[in-house]
Amino acid sequence: MPLRPHLRRLGFALLATLGGLGGAELVLRVAYPIAGRVTMPREMIDAHINGPGFSYHPDLGWYWGRLPSPAAGIDDHGFREHAYVVKRERTEGVKRVITFGDSQTYGAGVKPTETWSAQAEAALGPGWEVLNAGLSGYRSLNVLRLIKLRMAAYEPDAVVIDCMPFDSARDDGNYVSAPLGWQDPVRRLLWNSRLYYSLRMAVQKSDADRPRWLDRAATPEDKGNPGNHDLIAEWGKAAGVTVIFMEYPVWDDHSGFIRCQTAAGELPEGHAVVPACAALHAARRPAKELFLDNNHLTVEGNGVVGAAAAKTIAAAVGG
Repeated sequence: MPLRPHLRRLGFALLATLGGLGGAELVLRVAYPIAGRVTMPREMIDAHINGPGFSYHPDLGWYWGRLPSPAAGIDDHGFREHAYVVKRERTEGVKRVITFGDSQTYGAGVKPTETWSAQAEAALGPGWEVLNAGLSGYRSLNVLRLIKLRMAAYEPDAVVIDCMPFDSARDDGNYVSAPLGWQDPVRRLLWNSRLYYSLRMAVQKSDADRPRWLDRAATPEDKGNPGNHDLIAEWGKAAGVTVIFMEYPVWDDHSGFIRCQTAAGELPEGHAVVPACAALHAARRPAKELFLDNNHLTVEGNGVVGAAAAKTIAAAVGG
């Protein structure tokens, strides 16, 4: 039997398959915007990349579109501006701390020198630098990736994590920006494919033994399965970096009182915790004097949290 007709049919079948896959990919790209393939809710990413100062980042979700960003008070390295010029190289004899979190850490509504990070640095005094890497809307998943992909290179002595414990899905998968060896082109192609993302999510959701879905935030019932806070703790242990967590305080819109989003036992054991909620309660000041709104602190509120952070950092790191 002649081989040519079979080869022709095989070629047509291959083209039809590639065409079908390409068509499916095109439909999914039209149906889902660029953020549709990542592990955080698309609406959350869209809300930030459409705002001022940010652009889409395939690993972080969103990040500063340009550095420095004078309008946002961000320096060349992605930190909130300091009175001095921050350098990547460590200064001998100076302990380096990097703080991570959302706009509460960034310090929305206050000047760079008025954030809790800056006030903690002032309280710690000479021999310390506290660099503020907070970004609006960041969750523990974003923070974990930001540490690994960008901030670990600054070789901090300690990091402080100001995120709600169960605020985003547990991180999974490889990073586009991470060194991936010889598989890099293949992994990049797959990671940027909406079709691959949809199939991967479908398979993972069908696994009843999977501890967490990528698109579902963790809950207290997930305790025992490592979440992003646990993964940050594991990173710190491997890197020799002290990991300090922080309680996440809010001003409850309904009751008008200060409430803590961090319940007992939710954070990884064996790590220092900045008692931000307890410190704000102990200040015995009206909530409206400590909070600008639900989760953003006034200058006074940042001062209370900064003082608590300085005590915790000094005790955990020493010096």
